[in-house]
Amino acid sequence: DPCQDEEISFYHQVLPIMVASCAFVGCHDAETAAEGVVLDTYDNIRRQVRPGRPGDSDLYESVLPGSDDFMPPPPAPALTNDQLSILRNWILQGARETDCGTACGTETPSFSRTIFPLVQDYCLGCHNSHRTDALVNLETYDLIMPYIQSGSFLSTIKHETLFPPMPPSGSKVSDCRVLQIEEWIAQGAPNN
Repeated sequence: DPCQDEEISFYHQVLPIMVASCAFVGCHDAETAAEGVVLDTYDNIRRQVRPGRPGDSDLYESVLPGSDDFMPPPPAPALTNDQLSILRNWILQGARETDCGTACGTETPSFSRTIFPLVQDYCLGCHNSHRTDALVNLETYDLIMPYIQSGSFLSTIKHETLFPPMPPSGSKVSDCRVLQIEEWIAQGAPNN
């Protein structure tokens, strides 16, 4: 169910960013609730925004570089410009609980256009050089490849038995994205 005309999907674009960059143990997950803020569901995230007004939304203001309460706190990586744009546009569009999908084309998947953007949105908040949950760092092609080769990357995002489901909360990677990863792996997982 593709999104219409630049519409931002809460479940497929916003929530993965929040789960990976904000709603983790020690910060804004349900257990920790730092400063009384939990950012793991639509209702909880929606409390931190003013629809149509990113500049008046605590959530958006806190993730902008240079803000007084900059999040996520260093050494965690800041949100990328693309992630900031997604969040800003979602708020401008009314901060709705949209569940449309991002286009999942049938073109030949590549690491730079297909795989790494997915890793950025769903994984890097927890698995980077500053925050290596489960001692996993997925910042580069070379760091991702051992998990591709062992099969653990695909098994975790497919939520297979005996593997920790990833992401641990929020929206699961869509079946179409899983098929793209499988196709990329079948092609030899090139660094393209």
